[in-house]
Amino acid sequence: MKKKQYELLHFLSESKRSMTSIELAHHLQISTRSVKNYVSDINKLYNKKIIKSSRNGYVLNRHVSIDLLLNKKDEMLPQTSEERTFYILKQLILEHTSSLNIYDLCEELCVSYSTIKSVISKMNITFSSYNVKFICEKNSVRINGTEKDIRKLISFIIYEDSKRSYVDSQQLKESFPNIDVDLLVSIIQNCFRKYSYYLNDFAFINILLHFLIIIERSMSGNYLKSNVGILEFQDENEKIFINDLCFQIESQFEVTLKQLERSEIYMIFKANANYSIPPNQETLILNVGEEIFKLSNHYIDMVNNHYLIDLSSKEFLVPFALHLKNLVFRAKFGRYTNNPLAETIKLNNPIVFDIAIYISLDLMERYKASLTEDEMAFLAIHIGAEIERQNQNKAKVPVVFLCPQYLNLGQNLINTLLLNFGHQINILQNVHTEDEINNRKFKILFTTVPLKYKYDNIIVCHISPLNIENEFETIQEHLTKAQSLYKNYMLRTNFDHFFEEDLFIANPNMNNKNQVITYLCDMLQVKHYVESSYEAEVFKRENAATTSFGKIAIPHSVEMNAIKTSIAVAISKEGITWDNNTVHLVLLLAINKADKRAFRELYESLITIFSNDIIQYEISNITDFQDFKSLVYVHANDDNKK
Repeated sequence: MKKKQYELLHFLSESKRSMTSIELAHHLQISTRSVKNYVSDINKLYNKKIIKSSRNGYVLNRHVSIDLLLNKKDEMLPQTSEERTFYILKQLILEHTSSLNIYDLCEELCVSYSTIKSVISKMNITFSSYNVKFICEKNSVRINGTEKDIRKLISFIIYEDSKRSYVDSQQLKESFPNIDVDLLVSIIQNCFRKYSYYLNDFAFINILLHFLIIIERSMSGNYLKSNVGILEFQDENEKIFINDLCFQIESQFEVTLKQLERSEIYMIFKANANYSIPPNQETLILNVGEEIFKLSNHYIDMVNNHYLIDLSSKEFLVPFALHLKNLVFRAKFGRYTNNPLAETIKLNNPIVFDIAIYISLDLMERYKASLTEDEMAFLAIHIGAEIERQNQNKAKVPVVFLCPQYLNLGQNLINTLLLNFGHQINILQNVHTEDEINNRKFKILFTTVPLKYKYDNIIVCHISPLNIENEFETIQEHLTKAQSLYKNYMLRTNFDHFFEEDLFIANPNMNNKNQVITYLCDMLQVKHYVESSYEAEVFKRENAATTSFGKIAIPHSVEMNAIKTSIAVAISKEGITWDNNTVHLVLLLAINKADKRAFRELYESLITIFSNDIIQYEISNITDFQDFKSLVYVHANDDNKK
C-alpha cells in the first residue's frame, strides 16, 4: 500500500463525518482523481468496502478494525515476484507516467532496493517476447520499446487484470433481482434462433445486459428523450424480427417500449448480431446526432493516445455512442442510472475503471455536470467488453466475405456461415464488390464471384450462393488449412525466442527420464529462466500422468510460472526409457503467463510436426542445433504446401 493511502486511512479514521474528494485531496496534497483511485485500490486490497462512498463523500467503514488493518499491511502487499511485477506494470499505466521512482516502489512494496532491481531484471527476461526493455536510470524505471510493442504488452496486462470481472448471466441475476433474467434469456435465444441470427457468447451477454437496463428503466417510467432522428430499418426481415422481439418483451414484462427504446434495441442488435453493423456513419449519426458521434470518436482517440488501447472498431463505436447519447442527457438533467455492477467493476477491474474515469472527467468539464461512480462503471463495461471481444477474436481465423448485394443474399449466407462456423471465424469485412476490400489482415477470402485481383498468402474459398450447406466440408478444410498455416507461421516467427542453442543437447549419456528431466531443468535454472522449485513441479506433473506419446516426451510444470518461456531439448539416437515407452526426443517446456497465447499455437504446431513418422525417424539422427532448427523449418514449410 502506498504512503498516501495509509495517510488517507488515518485521516478518515480521525474524521467524525463524510469527507469529500476535494477535502481529502487538499489534505493529502493530491488530485481528486488520485483520491478516487486510492479508495478503489484500498477496497480491492482488502477485498471489502473499507471506505464507503456516497453523495456526501467518503467515510470509513466503522465495522472494520482500522488499527488491525493498518498493522497488517505486509499481508496485503504483493508478496511474490510475479505479483510485484504486475504491481509495477499497473502503476506505470494507472499513474499515467513514463517512469516510476525506485525508492517510492521500495516504500510502497516494503522491500529493499536490490529486491526491486531483481524484479525489474526478471521483467526484462519475462517480457522479452514483447521486445520491450525496462530501463533503470537515475533511480527510476521506465519502459523502452516501439509504440506497437508497448501496446501489445499493455493489452496483455489489461486482459490479465480484467478477466476476473467478465460479466455472466449469474451476476446479472444477482444485480437485477426484480427481473426474471431466465425468461429474458429464453426470449432472446428463441427469437434469434427463430430468425436465424447468429449470436456468440460475448454478444449474447452484451445484449442481455443492455436489454435488462432498458426493461428496468421502462418499469420505473424512465424513457429516453432525444431530439435526433429515429433509426429506419435496413430491410423488412430486420423490422419483423425487432417487432417480434419487442412484442415478447412488452407482453412478458408488462412494459411499454416507446419508439426511441425500440430504435436503441435495433442498434444494439445491429452492433452484436453477426457483426452486421451499418456500413456508413450516416445511420449512426441519424440516431445519436453529429455532436455525440464526434465526441465518441474523440474519446476513442483519447484512449488510444493515452492508454495505447485501440477501441476504433464499429462493434465498440455503435453501442458506446448510443450509451454516450443517453449519458449526456442524464448528466444535463441530473437523472442518473443505478449500476448494480459498479462495485464489482471497481474492485476487479481498476485499469478499465481508470479509463472510464478519464473519460468522465472530460465529460464533467465539457457539460459542467457531475457523474456518479455508477455511471462511470457503465462506461467501464463498454470498454472492458471491447477488450474481451478483441481477445476472444484473436483465436479465430480472420476472414473477409465477398458477395454482390442482391435480395439480401449476402446477409443470409453470413448468417449460415456464422451459425455453423462462428466459433472459428472472425468476419473483418462484409463487402459487395472486390474494390471495397480495405483490410489486409485477413487469412481467408470467402467469395461467391470470380476474382479480378490476386492475393498473396491468402486462402481463397469459392462458395456457391445457393445450397451452401453442401459446401460445409470444403469450408472446414479451408479453415483447417488456415489454422495450420498460422500455427506454422507462429513456429517460424517465435522459434528463436523459445529455442536456444544453450538449451539443446544431443545424445546425452543418460538413458532414463529422471536423469534427463533433472539435466534439462538445471540448464534452464542456470540461465535464470526458472526458479529452483521448477524441477519439483515438473516431477509432480510427470508423476500424475506420463507426458510421453509415440517417440516424443513433453514434460512440463502444471503452473505457467517460468521467468521466461523456453524449451529445453534432448535428442537421443539410442532412446530414453520413459515409463513403459522409449522416446528419442524430449521437449521440456517452461512457460510464462505473458507468452501463453503465442505458446498455445507454437505447442500445437510442434505436436503436429513431431507426430509425423518421417520427422520422428529423422530427428533421432540430429546431432546439431542448427540441423534441428532446419528440420523444423523444412517440415513446417512442407505442411504449408499441402
